[in-house]
Amino acid sequence: MALRIMLGLPTDTPKVHAPFTAEQVALLRRWQAAPTATHMRCPRHGNVRRKSSDLVPDVSGWRCAFRTPDCPDLACSYTVDWAYAGMLDERNVRSLEGMSVEVVEVSFDDDSDEPLNVFSGHDLLLSFHEAVDLDWEEVAERSALDHRRGLVITQSTVLEDLLGDVILDLERPNDPEGRRSEIDQWMIGKRLNRVESLLASGACRDADRSFPREELRAAIRRRNELAHGNITRIVNKARPRPDGPGKTQRVEWHLVDRRSRESQLITMARLREDVYAAIAAYTNLLRWAVANPGD
Repeated sequence: MALRIMLGLPTDTPKVHAPFTAEQVALLRRWQAAPTATHMRCPRHGNVRRKSSDLVPDVSGWRCAFRTPDCPDLACSYTVDWAYAGMLDERNVRSLEGMSVEVVEVSFDDDSDEPLNVFSGHDLLLSFHEAVDLDWEEVAERSALDHRRGLVITQSTVLEDLLGDVILDLERPNDPEGRRSEIDQWMIGKRLNRVESLLASGACRDADRSFPREELRAAIRRRNELAHGNITRIVNKARPRPDGPGKTQRVEWHLVDRRSRESQLITMARLREDVYAAIAAYTNLLRWAVANPGD
């Protein structure tokens, strides 16, 4: 865990009242940008909103630029017409910048506002047949890596039921319910292996060639990686910033396999791709099943 030292406002120095000069406004903006300094903030929003509660300096003083998502046109009226003299000291500001460490949240790299959703097999079936009553109840939360990992795993598991149906369709057992009870005990990999074995031994070569095995295997492989891995936070060593004073520090999340101990970077954007890949694998398997009904 990174240790961050925060320096408070220089309350031991006298207050300087607006109007501020352009040079003073520039210093105040640099103070507000320094992650090691306590910022001037609106008391109506406090630290809950973090950067969105920071006051913005100009020649006439400080103003709150906070907007709520629901009422973006409704501005906060909070203002302050003074600053501490210590905040206007070039040496103090330069010292803060020299101690600053920029924390780069590498794993949280998804800027999309589009929500992710987990669909049941029934939902995907309805969507495939263009039905209108698609269930949107299971809405994913984008702010947590572990929750989004759960989305990928949950989305991948709907393939199990469809693969079970494909097995029954190809086998045509005398006791379908009994056979389904047996298949329900199988993991997804075993189900896919059984489908491939039935296709390889069957007479319909076209169905075997068009079977989306690579997509399915990729989805299953990724599901197993996520299900059998631990998510670990890694704070890299702070290094001098190449583009200015201070340092930069990368914070990454890695997925570590519990068995092989192999580690890989995990990001929100990649997990989004994994969700879509699992949905595409299901859709293509369903499309194949409709085009190749059992005899």
